Amino acid sequence: MPITTDPERLSKVAEDLGQAVRSAGQGARVRLPVLQPADAAGLVMAMHAQLDDAIDERSAEAAATGVHIACSAGCSSCCVAPVLVTEGEAVTVAEWLKLPDNAEVRARFAALYPAWRRGIGSTVEAIHRARTDEERRAAAIELKHKNVMCAFNREGLCSIYPARPSRCRKAHALETNANCGAEGSGQVQYFEHPRTEMTFEEQEPMRAALHHALRPGAGLELLCAAVNRLLGSGVGRNDPCPCGSGQKYKRCCGG
Repeated sequence: MPITTDPERLSKVAEDLGQAVRSAGQGARVRLPVLQPADAAGLVMAMHAQLDDAIDERSAEAAATGVHIACSAGCSSCCVAPVLVTEGEAVTVAEWLKLPDNAEVRARFAALYPAWRRGIGSTVEAIHRARTDEERRAAAIELKHKNVMCAFNREGLCSIYPARPSRCRKAHALETNANCGAEGSGQVQYFEHPRTEMTFEEQEPMRAALHHALRPGAGLELLCAAVNRLLGSGVGRNDPCPCGSGQKYKRCCGG
């Protein structure tokens, strides 16, 4: 099924989720609506378009004030950083990869995923188990220093660029990318743009509602691992995991 683009249908999905969020905020017990992946992906893509509009404005304002945003095609310094996503954003990437025009990108991801999974090793469990900001931060720092490139990176370019998560869209660095990667200091300078930050923050409740409607009770997950799970690997749950960990698939990448 193609990603939903019908405005009326997406408006209805957003309204149902929004009503659930408002009711929950008032202390009421709510049952989140059952969502089709195509509808969830369509809603996320619509939110991406809103965020992109704000980011375009950010770029224009930065240029007008003489500030240089270092990010450009071919720069992938931040692609070794862990990207934790909600289920809605993971579903969006998976649905985009299922489109016939993106079959080559999907096949390349399937080929690169085992090496990515071996590279991050047991850190993936530490990140997925983390429940506090401190635990997430410690696991993220450990993973970043492993310097494992995202399995969606292709020769410095993002192969899922149209469907990439919101945090990937918002990320940027001023003047230089020297501090972005695993070898950098982490002291990245940003251009403060209120509309971009406001748009991102205003979308957070909807991203959370989509997450809980699609995968109740689950925490955030690393982008590559979540998309691999959603696409399915063709490996039996009790078969050896293709990533080479030595564990059963259900205990590893299929967990």
